Amino acid sequence: MFEKDKPSLGYIHFLDDWELLSRQNLERKLGKPKYVEEATLEDVYCEGTWDFPCVAWVEEKKKYIGLYGAAVPLPDDHELIIMFKKKNITHLKPRNEILCYAESDDGINWVKPDLSDIVMLKGKRWCQNQVTEVFEGGPAFYDLNDKDASRRFKIIINYMVKENETGMIGGECRAMMVSPDGINWKQAEIFRDISASDAPTCLYYDDVSKMYYISGRKYTGDRRVFIWKTKDFITFSQPELVMHPQPMDPPLVGFYGMPVFKYENIFIGLLWIIYNDPANKQLPNGAIDVSLAYSYNGSHFNRAYFKPFIERNELGEHGGGCVYTGSMLVDKDNLIRFYSGGSKAEHFQNQELTDAALILHTLRLDGFCYLSTPTGKGNLRTRWFRIKGDDLRINVRCPWGSIRVQILDEEGKPLNGFSYDDCIPFTGDSLFWHPEWKKKKFIDAKSNKRRQLELEITTGEIYAIRGDFEMLKTHWEKDLDD
Repeated sequence: MFEKDKPSLGYIHFLDDWELLSRQNLERKLGKPKYVEEATLEDVYCEGTWDFPCVAWVEEKKKYIGLYGAAVPLPDDHELIIMFKKKNITHLKPRNEILCYAESDDGINWVKPDLSDIVMLKGKRWCQNQVTEVFEGGPAFYDLNDKDASRRFKIIINYMVKENETGMIGGECRAMMVSPDGINWKQAEIFRDISASDAPTCLYYDDVSKMYYISGRKYTGDRRVFIWKTKDFITFSQPELVMHPQPMDPPLVGFYGMPVFKYENIFIGLLWIIYNDPANKQLPNGAIDVSLAYSYNGSHFNRAYFKPFIERNELGEHGGGCVYTGSMLVDKDNLIRFYSGGSKAEHFQNQELTDAALILHTLRLDGFCYLSTPTGKGNLRTRWFRIKGDDLRINVRCPWGSIRVQILDEEGKPLNGFSYDDCIPFTGDSLFWHPEWKKKKFIDAKSNKRRQLELEITTGEIYAIRGDFEMLKTHWEKDLDD
């Protein structure tokens, strides 16, 4: 993420009501990312089944770096080709996956540089911006937490264990490739205790626990989401099931994958849902879109609505068949960007098409879910917190109405000088509105005593509250950490 106006200690979102004590006449709504058609990056080798992109802003280069999977044919003597012929399987065409590199000044207009003299490949070079030999995995992860700059980019792949490496007859596990720049890649750790499975396999990091998480499927064909945890890429936790289809889901869905991203003090999961034709007696192979999930600790996830968050585009457009979102970041204009592999066909529907492309959706900062007045005036009250500094900001949109804020004491009554009547009303649209009172500043309410915020909004939407406050874990006199 880019630095925002000012880093914040406290953050209240509206994915749920956990940080609230009351709300009236405010409806929760799901945000709707907007498709940015002009940012589309097409490639003749991109097929929807393998195009799991990573896009990162690299500050040293002052550029967006894009990494995306492309699909190339297997040789005629490959064991999968031979097996498919023997079994007369004609509806699926096995492919090799390669990784391709692109860059952009603005993340919209892309260049595919010729890397033929920079990246030496042992096998055939399929395109000028190819940066790896064949692999299966991804999307890549841009890791600013690793102190080793040679491991800035990471990608989890499937790996064939060789006899001379393990003393075993052989088998498949997962492994990791790393790169300092997204161009030059090398083999890193081999995870012999984590069996290979269908891609995607996603990586994310928690800066609180200092733990890496791997999100993926435990078994090939098991379209649910599991996670593994590690601090060193040597020792891993046992796989934990975190996403399983629920009764509220559409019939016969599967969960194809879930990239996860740290956002403020929570984790956002972008859950790929694949829809099955009820007449198809095989694995679900249909359209894919993205549902919204979130977590407070990176391990246990909640669903935010049982409907698409990043929807499929119109039929015939990239993303009209499948949307595989692989990246989420906040740009310098404080827009959330979602980069996806968008295919025209459904999953495995037509592998003759080079139908996928890198596509972009954008969303207002904090806009995953928000509270909106259906009509007239709404209000909310937060849970208890302690004020730690001078900063309070509210992401709000009320171009025709207004918003006021008051601060409450331990008895739930307005503090002197911080009532609604003391607050200067705001009308407009601001990501970082700083509430003002006629004679007081936010820091004047600072003490060791518990405080609450109460908001009153007319004809508007509230997206988040952030600032120098610390939410308490209990409603009672003393917090659990005192």
